[in-house]
Amino acid sequence: MIGQRHTADSSSDASAQMQETFGRYRLLGLLGQGGMGRLYIAERRGVQGFVKIVALKRILPHLADSARLRDMFLNEARIAARLEHPNIVATYELGEVDGKYFISMEYLPGEDLSAVISRCQGAQAIPIDIAAALAQQAAQGLYYAHDARDAQGRLIGLVHRDVSPRNIFVTYHGVVKLLDFGMVRNPSGPKSVPGVFKGKYGYCAPEQLEGGRIDFRTDVFCLGIVLWECLTGARLFDGATDVETIGAVRSRPVDRPSALRPEVPAALDQIALRALARDPAQRYQSAHEMSEDLDRYLLGRANRPTSKSVGQWIESLFGAERAALKKSISQGDNAEGALQRLNALEGARGGGRGADRPSTRSATEPRALWSTSFSGPTADSVPERMPTDEMAATRRVSVSGEPVPAAVVPAPAGGGRSRSMLIVGVLVAIAGVGGAAVFVMRGETRGGTPGAAAVQTTASLELHSQPEGASVFVDGRPTGLKTPATLSGLPAGQPLKVRIDLEGYRPVSRDTTPASGQPQTLSFTLEPVPARSDK
Repeated sequence: MIGQRHTADSSSDASAQMQETFGRYRLLGLLGQGGMGRLYIAERRGVQGFVKIVALKRILPHLADSARLRDMFLNEARIAARLEHPNIVATYELGEVDGKYFISMEYLPGEDLSAVISRCQGAQAIPIDIAAALAQQAAQGLYYAHDARDAQGRLIGLVHRDVSPRNIFVTYHGVVKLLDFGMVRNPSGPKSVPGVFKGKYGYCAPEQLEGGRIDFRTDVFCLGIVLWECLTGARLFDGATDVETIGAVRSRPVDRPSALRPEVPAALDQIALRALARDPAQRYQSAHEMSEDLDRYLLGRANRPTSKSVGQWIESLFGAERAALKKSISQGDNAEGALQRLNALEGARGGGRGADRPSTRSATEPRALWSTSFSGPTADSVPERMPTDEMAATRRVSVSGEPVPAAVVPAPAGGGRSRSMLIVGVLVAIAGVGGAAVFVMRGETRGGTPGAAAVQTTASLELHSQPEGASVFVDGRPTGLKTPATLSGLPAGQPLKVRIDLEGYRPVSRDTTPASGQPQTLSFTLEPVPARSDK
């Protein structure tokens, strides 16, 4: 997610660009930065005192020459431009200035849902009806995106794939906006950036982790996670490591929200659990169905939340001054002064941010207004049990030799025992036996502090299983590959664990240390799980 964290060097470099005139826009401040791009607040002036405040996104300069990234950037803009809905962030313009592409978007005065949940721990839980209303608006936006059609009236087949609290925004006007359509699956668009896992492990559907079929119901499952967490204030699928989190998504029993918060009505229990059915056939078959059930529940409430009451409640959480400043920015009223004051508020609050999760952000850096893709998965902001992620220097490896961006995933607990090279991302390029998975590696010191990755010889593994079609996991992380498959770009001399998993068979794991040279072959024979006896 762009906008959460950046280093001091990149921050000063970006600050030097403030007040830059960029085409018809004047850049006023840096809203956020990630591994692949920057999000600015910008002002467009016109005749007779016309002023329009926008969020303007640009690819980082040193990545702008990548044809693959440029194609993805343009594809994101084309997708976003199709989506005109009250519950989806609006895209105004795709433009080019001196060969540099940009996207201008709606500036949103409000907070992302992860920050809201972080503020609402313990006795200050999200009101039950407001939790239902937020999920209902998000479901409406998802259904609109899922139902998007081309000029011939055919479904485009858009799937968001990253529905999480970070990508659901609540404005101070009480409106929910879906963000970050840069990861949307578009069958006719360019392929995903190599090395980036599509989604956050704790906010994925089982089929995402197992390399199964992704469709509209995948987003429904993820929205079910969000609803469950809004109702309970707890994380549904958490773990001390990525492996534990993945295992929780795949098999941990899901409690009714009322088991953690007894006042949750049975109707909301049923809605949440239906959305969270691991079998897609048992879920809501569309976001519209989920939205309708939530709407029916809300219609029966004596004090159904309104946009005004939701906006006032959000303001009560974050403070009237913060809300007023963000609203002032959106109206173009002394945006520069309001930004400075907002930064000062962030700095004054420092580490004492109530239930907010600790962050590696500079104390004076304004909170990102929304996710803007291009940085891969990040750690989620609620609650503190999940380890923070780190934007680290990475070594890029690809089949074609073209540099690819690193995926960012939560670092494992116990950083002192970290291996010097940690596999954190997977490129999936499946073509039968010739399919390849390329791993992006992050350098770490023994103390867990990120460092520049050293040049290292790579190796390959050919994987076969009997029967075929088993999912491949490396160090507990899903690759999206199914046997037979080839894993390429592995760090030679570094031990790793390969697991093969096929429904109806016992999973098989094997420790191996790939060596450079000719690809090594690993063959697995899977044993069927014995039929259960009813005696």
